[in-house]
Amino acid sequence: MKIIEKILSENLSIDNDTFIFDIETTGLNPKFCKIILIGILYNCQDKTIIKQFFAENENDEKELLTNFIEEIYHFKNHITFNGLAFDIGFINYRLKKHNIDFNLNKEDDFDIFKFVKLFKQSLNLKSCSLTSVEKYFGIHREDIINGEKSIKLYENFVKTQDKNIMDIILLHNYEDVYNLSKLINIKDLVKEKLDLLYISNENYNLSIFPVNYKINAKKLTMNYFIFSGEHNNISIYNDNYSIICENNDISLEININKGIDRDNNTILFYSLSKIIPLKFNDQVLEKNIYSLCNFLIKNELNNI
Repeated sequence: MKIIEKILSENLSIDNDTFIFDIETTGLNPKFCKIILIGILYNCQDKTIIKQFFAENENDEKELLTNFIEEIYHFKNHITFNGLAFDIGFINYRLKKHNIDFNLNKEDDFDIFKFVKLFKQSLNLKSCSLTSVEKYFGIHREDIINGEKSIKLYENFVKTQDKNIMDIILLHNYEDVYNLSKLINIKDLVKEKLDLLYISNENYNLSIFPVNYKINAKKLTMNYFIFSGEHNNISIYNDNYSIICENNDISLEININKGIDRDNNTILFYSLSKIIPLKFNDQVLEKNIYSLCNFLIKNELNNI
């Protein structure tokens, strides 16, 4: 097994109790596949360090995992890209496979992929892959391979021990980790791209954005993400709607009506000072949905 360490010339903005990590594997299923590379980035004594643990063959996995744990066990939090769905579960399964008494906690993770995905439509992102997100925010990448190509290259490396192949795989992982450090402030980066709603009164000063909604024959539910502002948990119950605010989320649930016009069209609507159609047959009227929800949210929260 090889350990490759690089001290960066720049000191990146990352809390001292937090590390970034990314893994490379021989496949997607941890029952049958192994971890062959883990890259981590962290700050130590005013220096930013990237360290990579590389398995020269699949039999190095246990040693790789042991060294990884020795390096990160004292950190409280971690940052990943799709780590909640892949990296963390994969590592934990392989740790258990080797009877290593350690476990990464998903509650300690900030998953940049999961956050960006909330705003995919609003940002007009065709894909939420790391390379797509990097391009969107102007982050350059030298690496030209993807995870699937990395798997095939590693198969060749095990056979040939070709250092050039190893360097290609290492560069892919290195840039994954390094570029994630450029996205640590993803909330601010996304915030700058959006037209936020601002709620201001004696008690609250919030900036929020609608991230998704659901509509059926009886209810319309809109979820908002709170980008900034201190607040106590808010619970507002009206005859026609409710607003629940907890942590970084606000949920607006509206009771809606269903009607049929003279041409036998089915219409879902809400009655305010006038009837606001929200769905006409199978056509969802998104502009009306967002306008109604934003009006109700601002009207209620501004007057608390």
